[in-house]
Amino acid sequence: MQKHAVRRTREAVRNKARGIIVDSWQSQANLSFFLVLEVLIAFVLPALGFGKHDTRLYADLGFSILLLSGIAIAWGRPKLFAVAAVVGGIALIVRWLSFGIRSFRAELYDDGATLLAIAVIALVLLMQIFRSGRVTHVRIQGAIAVYLLFGVAWAHGYHVVNLLHPGSFTETGGEMTVPSDWIYFSFVTLTTVGYGDITPVSTLARALAIGEALVGQLYLAIMVARLVAMELVFWQQKAMDNSQRE
Repeated sequence: MQKHAVRRTREAVRNKARGIIVDSWQSQANLSFFLVLEVLIAFVLPALGFGKHDTRLYADLGFSILLLSGIAIAWGRPKLFAVAAVVGGIALIVRWLSFGIRSFRAELYDDGATLLAIAVIALVLLMQIFRSGRVTHVRIQGAIAVYLLFGVAWAHGYHVVNLLHPGSFTETGGEMTVPSDWIYFSFVTLTTVGYGDITPVSTLARALAIGEALVGQLYLAIMVARLVAMELVFWQQKAMDNSQRE
C-alpha cells in the first residue's frame, strides 16, 4: 500500500510538473508570436508598402490575427480566457459587420469595441508579467507588448476624437485618412519624439496626446522599477530558503 501511495504521489508530481512546463511553453510561444505580430503590423509591413491598397481590409485582417493571438495568451487561466474570448469575439463581430460601411456610427462602434478588447489583452499581459517568480525574458516580452498596445490603443482613441470633432488634427501632408497615419502619430507621441508634422488642435485631442506622453514615460519608469524589485525579492527568498535548508 505504501509503495502504491508513493508511486501515485510521484506520478501526480510528474503530471503537475509536465502541465506547468506545457502551460509555460504555450504562454511563452503565444506571447512571442503576439509581440512579433505587433511589430510586423505596426511598423514593418506598412514600411514595406502593405496596406496602401485595400487599407480597410488590411487593417481588419491584421487586427483580427493580433486579437486572436492576444486572447490565446490567457489560455492557461480559464476565467480570464473566457472574459478575453467574449470581449474579443464581440470586437471581431463588430469590426467585420462594419466592414465596408463608411458611416459615422459603424466606425465609432468599431473603435469602441477595439479599445475594450485592447484593454482586456493588456490586462492579460500584465497579469502574466506580475506573476510570482523571477524575471525572465518572457516577462520582458510582455512588458514590451503592453507598451506597444498603448500606442495602438491611443491610435484608435485619436481616430474616435477626429470622428466626434472633425479637424481635431492638422497634418502638413494633408488629411489623415489611413490607419498608419494614426499609428505613426500615436507612437511619435508615446515616445515623446514629436516631429511636429501632425498637430492636435482641439482641446480633447491635445488632452489625449498629453495623456499618452505621460503614460508612455511613467509606464517605462514604473515597469523597470517593478521588475527590478521582483527580481530582488526572488533572490532574497531563494537565499532564505537555502539558509533554512542548511
